Amino acid sequence: MNRTTPYRRLLTAALCFTLPLATAACNSAPQEAELAVGEASAFLSASEESGDIGAEAVADASSETLTSMSAEDIDTATEPTTDNPGICDFSARRQEVLAKYDANQDGKLDRTELKALKEDLATATGAPRFARAGMRIRHWAFWRVRWAFDENGDKTLSTEERTALVDAMEARCERLRQQALTKYDTNQDGTLDEAEREAARLAIRTAWEQKRQELLAEYDANGNGVLELTERAKLREDRLAAVRARRQALLEQYDTNQDGRLSPEEALPLRQELQRRIIEGQGAN
Repeated sequence: MNRTTPYRRLLTAALCFTLPLATAACNSAPQEAELAVGEASAFLSASEESGDIGAEAVADASSETLTSMSAEDIDTATEPTTDNPGICDFSARRQEVLAKYDANQDGKLDRTELKALKEDLATATGAPRFARAGMRIRHWAFWRVRWAFDENGDKTLSTEERTALVDAMEARCERLRQQALTKYDTNQDGTLDEAEREAARLAIRTAWEQKRQELLAEYDANGNGVLELTERAKLREDRLAAVRARRQALLEQYDTNQDGRLSPEEALPLRQELQRRIIEGQGAN
């Protein structure tokens, strides 16, 4: 299975053709540091979104995972949105990660620095050091993305699968960035000036407020403008029921031997469909 993107294959082929003496480099896998930085950048990009990126991964989630996912999604929907103007910049995320871990500031990660980054990437809970202060951390959003690229279902991403994930998230980021520029770059200079950024921020806040009002209309039983514990519990219960129903529908569609679970072979078409949706920017803000 070769999950290297066509662009990367063409670029590698061109470099190897023009540098015939560099056969060792041409036959080697992507550098581990490059992949780790890319994974961290993908984590940040997924955390930046308020949409249900990779949502169909619920097909292979345990009951406990479904509960945690639902809680994260509810928090994302009900907590005040940030002022992020909604432009996904993968290169900026990479620089952000490097700034956190490149202790000697030589522009690359040595063995010690890479070890620190990989330890943070492996941490299942809490906010990794590479996350910006105040960023909404969406652990389960990134879990869904990872699930989509774990094609053999062994719960560990190979170098090939990790490369595909990073390439896909970078492509997604560029697609979302271009969509934002098309929408808000009124003077068409390829960047957002402060006035355009403020318009983007206002649009994000307005969209979030609309969703919030819709939730209040349905769940704010006493009409006080906030969701209290019992009201949030009802929202959480309904959200979990909807996710479980979606999981069951996916099982009915992909569980061909009807044993109540997806084998790696059964899950592969769903994973590949999720990969396509992720690259296309579906489930975004």
